[in-house]
Amino acid sequence: MKLPILFAAATALALSGCAGATYKLVSPGPAVAVAGNAMIVAPSRAWNKTPRGASDIPQEENWTANGPLLDMLSFVGGVSDGQPIVRQRRREQQRVPTFRADMTPQDVVSMIESFYRIRNDAANFEVTAVQPAQFVGSPATRMDFDYVGADGLERRGRAVAAIVNGKLYMMALDGARLHYFGAAAGEFDALTASARIRG
Repeated sequence: MKLPILFAAATALALSGCAGATYKLVSPGPAVAVAGNAMIVAPSRAWNKTPRGASDIPQEENWTANGPLLDMLSFVGGVSDGQPIVRQRRREQQRVPTFRADMTPQDVVSMIESFYRIRNDAANFEVTAVQPAQFVGSPATRMDFDYVGADGLERRGRAVAAIVNGKLYMMALDGARLHYFGAAAGEFDALTASARIRG
């Protein structure tokens, strides 16, 4: 199957933008530590761990299968009360809310929405579903969403988050709406089911 020209161009841009950056192969396995060793997951296929970005917090890790512009799998583990989920400059006017241990499920959804709106410059962000879930052995919130990125590409996403012992644990999948999100959604659901807090 040939990629549409838009996706081929996006892939080339993603690879050229990462020239000099080091990707690391993540092999399938029953116990892969992620997010600063805060969690363990069991990927059933190979991924590429992306280089750290300027806005990444220490507890964050990102993987991609086809390039960051086409799909991105994010892990955030063990964020403490009062800590941000994204690194931002103090002078920035729009800010993602900091995590609070007493957040309600709706607060968590709003925080994740702000994360995508601000860090990914998302337009037309729409939460399409919110439901209770299980994650890292605890009650969690799962949300599905659609948005348009700054590059005009329509994207779809899914995130699941749990607050355990006052700390935030989260996974999110973000991919091009046409093909790439759907191609990774099953693996994402399997990873969230396998996830556990390390130790």
